Amino acid sequence: MRVGRLRCAVIGAANIDIGGFPAGRLSMQDSSPGRVRLSAGGVGRNIACNLARLGAETHLIAPLGTDSFAELVRADCARAGVDTGLCFTFPGEASSSYLFIADAGGDMQLAVNDMGICDRLTPEALEARLETLDGMDAVVLDANLPAGTLEYLSERLRAPLVADAVSTAKAPRLLGALPKLAAVKPNAIEAETLTGIPVHGPDSAARAARRLVALGANRAFITLGERGVCCADGHETLFLPGGPVRMVNATGAGDAFTAALTWALARGGTLRDCAAAGLAAAAIAVESMETVSPEIDEKALVERMKLIRQQEE
Repeated sequence: MRVGRLRCAVIGAANIDIGGFPAGRLSMQDSSPGRVRLSAGGVGRNIACNLARLGAETHLIAPLGTDSFAELVRADCARAGVDTGLCFTFPGEASSSYLFIADAGGDMQLAVNDMGICDRLTPEALEARLETLDGMDAVVLDANLPAGTLEYLSERLRAPLVADAVSTAKAPRLLGALPKLAAVKPNAIEAETLTGIPVHGPDSAARAARRLVALGANRAFITLGERGVCCADGHETLFLPGGPVRMVNATGAGDAFTAALTWALARGGTLRDCAAAGLAAAAIAVESMETVSPEIDEKALVERMKLIRQQEE
């Protein structure tokens, strides 16, 4: 395993999240009493903040506008220890935002994203960042980037690449980049979109994970929510069950998973190490109201990984 502080970069979206949490049963086509929270978010930003909390020197490359949302994102990243000096500022553009409604259990039920600014992260814009990126122990790509940019980065970068599929609508953008990825992380429905294999449980997830490896990914991790994760590489396929958690807010769990598997992969971890790290981070994430749990750090992650390994025995 690699020792010393990791250097990681994350290229993707940084949003302001506006979340609605009903106090009781969510009523469709009606107003539900509850709480509304505004916070920094976005897949790229979430992954970067988790990596920083895990002790990595973390650089975020995201497109920002010249509005108050951009200032909130920069301030939030600074508090988390994420460097935003490589971010792009596009005058006159609106920073991206994400509006979601959760149910009483914390699971997202409906969402709208306004993320057109991500299309400004073109190959031409990112070319000047390539040399810096190749000095990283790992680079994370989120599928909010245009497909052409994802393929360009996968062809040009020599640093290990980890990709998060983000959503069913955006997951297909990763297809051109798959042959160059050290790891790809979709959830069940995103994996079905990428492979054409319906994923309903561990067995079908195993087939889909092996298909992603056949398409070129070095490692594939398909998350199954509270049931666990199925993963594969060119040598083995594994299923790690999820453990008991106190669900508060599921938003951000997948991003925590990607951050932790990147942390483990960059340290030279095995397929099982990466899967256990991802499950541990996701479990910590769902137990917090915040999109990035203030409880996550390297010590907490390692302790939760021990519990996951004990559960397997």
